[in-house]
Amino acid sequence: MMPVKFFFSLLYLSFVRMDMLCPAYCKCEHRSATCDGSNKTVKLTYIPKFPSGITKVVFINNNISNLSRSTLKNLSQLTITNLDLKNNKITIIHKDTFADMKHLFKLDISGNYQVRIENVQNCLRSLPSTLHELLLNHMLWHPLNNMNTMFDGLKKGQIRKIELSHSYLKPFSGKWFAGLNSLTDIDISWNSIGDKDLNFKGLNNLKWLSLIGNYLNYVPDFCTGDLYKLETLLLSNTRLANLINLQNNTRCLRQLTTLHLNGIAVPIIPNNAFSELKSLKVLEMTKMSTQLKKILPLAFNSSSLSSLSYSKSDRFIFCKTGVQMGYFEPKTLFKFCPSLTMLDLSHNFIEFTNQEIRDMFSPLINLREIKLQYLDLVLMPRHFFHQFPRLQGIYLDHNMILPWTNGKEIFQGLTNLTELHISSNRIGHFSSTSFPENILKTLESIDLTGNQFSCTCKLTWFKHWMKNTKVKLLNETYYNCDDRTKLQDYNPTYIACSNIIFLITVSVGGGVCFLLAATILVYSCRWRIRFHIYKILSSSHYYQQIDGDDYRYSAYVIYCYEDFKWVKHELIPKLEEKHGLHLCIPHRDFELGKVFADNIVEHMNLSKTVITVLSNNFAKNEWCLFQLAVARSKLSKDGTFSIFPVMLEEIDFKNMNSSLYSLIKLSSYAAWNFDERGVELFWEQVINHVQ
Repeated sequence: MMPVKFFFSLLYLSFVRMDMLCPAYCKCEHRSATCDGSNKTVKLTYIPKFPSGITKVVFINNNISNLSRSTLKNLSQLTITNLDLKNNKITIIHKDTFADMKHLFKLDISGNYQVRIENVQNCLRSLPSTLHELLLNHMLWHPLNNMNTMFDGLKKGQIRKIELSHSYLKPFSGKWFAGLNSLTDIDISWNSIGDKDLNFKGLNNLKWLSLIGNYLNYVPDFCTGDLYKLETLLLSNTRLANLINLQNNTRCLRQLTTLHLNGIAVPIIPNNAFSELKSLKVLEMTKMSTQLKKILPLAFNSSSLSSLSYSKSDRFIFCKTGVQMGYFEPKTLFKFCPSLTMLDLSHNFIEFTNQEIRDMFSPLINLREIKLQYLDLVLMPRHFFHQFPRLQGIYLDHNMILPWTNGKEIFQGLTNLTELHISSNRIGHFSSTSFPENILKTLESIDLTGNQFSCTCKLTWFKHWMKNTKVKLLNETYYNCDDRTKLQDYNPTYIACSNIIFLITVSVGGGVCFLLAATILVYSCRWRIRFHIYKILSSSHYYQQIDGDDYRYSAYVIYCYEDFKWVKHELIPKLEEKHGLHLCIPHRDFELGKVFADNIVEHMNLSKTVITVLSNNFAKNEWCLFQLAVARSKLSKDGTFSIFPVMLEEIDFKNMNSSLYSLIKLSSYAAWNFDERGVELFWEQVINHVQ
């Protein structure tokens, strides 16, 4: 054991010694030294001496106007492999500057935009043959002089990657890199390159190409440039107006495995857009603009595709409504990409309650990772994940998921699940039935950060499981109770909680028989009781009718919870944000802590009219029907009051009652329509009534 202890002692002493020898205004850690002047009043004008073990120097945001061999003399005795000189206000670079950097692997002189192209060209000749990466970003070379001989000084070496982003490059030519036979990666992102400014001739060995942020309206013809070895292509944030020519202009890229099309503004993803890319594995189409309206049935036709990211696309509507409007075809959407192992549909809208939408996922039997974040999910999808028997990772972060006890229905058939991410939801507690035994056996990590736990006896099982499980609880120290205390500090015992449960059981059990009879009576007369309470309240001085000019709300909106999304995304923006009307929305405007019936009566008396959002869900909701009864009573007493029905969908006969029937039969109503002219007429009717 002595040699091992001696070794670690020497290692510790070397780190301490390195820290002690580190220059002022710099930080030394392991084999890296950093001198960053961005947040300091003192900006170094020279490169200091560093400890002997340093191999990487990051000397950025300082002030070296003249970069020469002498400037780097303090590095000449070190084995420097990585040198970062970004943003140092360099204006002159001498041709022999890097003559002593014999081991240099990576050089970054980005952001020194005052230096001339000729200076950079000449200094490259002094670089060693060991150099593999050269970064010349943010150089702002404009106007661009002749670059045909720019990189001649690198021909003797084995340069593999060159970055030239944010430098006003226009045009771009592969001839600049003639003779660099080892060059495989080029980054020319965020320049001014247009459709007619690209010439890839001479880049036959290129494997990685970034054209992000350039002025490309069409997919370039990569086949005329002989880019047959290209493996990764980044076309994100360009001005692509369509993907019609993507298939023809990339059919030669037989080795392309990764394609990024993030942030583009295309209206349609066409059929077979990626079918000619026989080696395509990774496709990213995130942050698509609001112009994207349709995914054609064979859009994702790719037998080789293994990873698809289609997230943050203006909340694309994967629901029955989207199908009816022709936005996508659920039967074929994933039918022709059966090799998918990773699917990201976060930041969209998915109707998991619709069987047709659920069946859309059935071809993905090889799926190993699914990301469903930011979908506003309230309940864990039941009988859904069993479609993916090989699933290893589930990401459901940042939803509104509530606690569940039907773990077998949720995780049925999953025998390989190792990761579960459900952070930032509304999961207050877990029970022994939340996770079936097969999940607890395979699970390796779980993330529950951001859930406010209800630290009561309900959490006894979970706390016991936390102490004894081998599952890694990610960020466990950040788990909090709903009273802002740390979950780690709450330690309920079975004995204490059992006593509490026994007392509660005895107390409750004594009144069960009495309450059962009373409950049956109250339930059978519930509407009569509620309505009589309302009539008593409305006759009191507290609920007297207010003057017409003193109405707080233009309209009181009656809706069921299932239709709240329509109210939030359609009704509120149209009436409040566009026309300046003030609606009473119970979810938003009701006073917390007050009896719900009191809130209804009080706020309806403060409203000029009532809008009822009718649907099958409305017809089955007791509180909706109660609010309608209150409104009808108010209508019978107040001649200036009115009720305006909005019909979201046709109500089935089995859900129709006499109250709804008479309202629809005797009133004019506005019917929601997906036809453009129909929508215009709908809003015209609603606005005219409310105003």
